[in-house]
Amino acid sequence: MGKKGDAKRQQILDAAKRILLESGPDGLVLREVADQLDITHGNLQYYFRTRNDLLIAIFDNEVAKYTESMKDAVAATSTRRGRLAAIIDSGLTVLRSPDTALWRIMMSMADHSPEMAMILKKENDLYEAVVAQELKQIAPQLSAQRRRHIAKIIHAILDGIGIQFVHDDPNSADMRALESEIKAAIFALVEAE
Repeated sequence: MGKKGDAKRQQILDAAKRILLESGPDGLVLREVADQLDITHGNLQYYFRTRNDLLIAIFDNEVAKYTESMKDAVAATSTRRGRLAAIIDSGLTVLRSPDTALWRIMMSMADHSPEMAMILKKENDLYEAVVAQELKQIAPQLSAQRRRHIAKIIHAILDGIGIQFVHDDPNSADMRALESEIKAAIFALVEAE
């Protein structure tokens, strides 16, 4: 695909993401995405043959943005604890953004659809692999298995905090204190080796 094709693909993803956030999963219909962009249904299907192909692309795009921002945050600091904190902080930044609703939508869809559960697993595996790779740079003394486990722990903690943010003020003093405790726990896990 050339630059024009890449731009069209991104326009479709942006429109589909907007629809998904505004109308939920039932509102994401290929014909409506095409209508919103004033393109034919066939043209949209050139880029995304099915609704699931479109959903996968939306979430792949989000994971890529998320992991790139995490890698940038880690690279911007030089100490082990600073780099570990950057992993947590980048996740918390995403959790405070409106895009977090996308992940709640995906989790809800995964409860009812084996296909969506597989997509969610793929995205989670990708995120955890990137975290494990960052951990390899931060703490090379850790075994590959230990890095994968710590990556899963970080992921589970961030998912839990994401749920907390639904009903608690993410900027409250209590939540900020909890963030410090999370970082201390991750430091202890990494430094235990």
